[in-house]
Amino acid sequence: MRFDFQLLNNDLVINRQGDFVIAPSDEQHIEDTINAGPDWWKQYPADGCNATTWLGGPQDTQAKAKLIQIQLTSDGYQVSNPTITTDPDGSLIINPNATIN
Repeated sequence: MRFDFQLLNNDLVINRQGDFVIAPSDEQHIEDTINAGPDWWKQYPADGCNATTWLGGPQDTQAKAKLIQIQLTSDGYQVSNPTITTDPDGSLIINPNATIN
């Protein structure tokens, strides 16, 4: 399990004493990797799936699932058959099926 600053709605959580809260971060890390695009992180410019651009475009879900698997595996996660579906209102539903090794 990995730990990092806790986020709530993409904002840092600060406790009553004014300190940043440290919490398990695997779920947030997976979400960030799926949403991040090329060059989002200076130290890892090729990291990320760029899922924010997938809406309204061609839905080659097999290629996108493979990209998710490659990106998360390179970060040390065990990925088993990621799925990408679209709900009736057009929102993407991404289930990476990822766990930490």
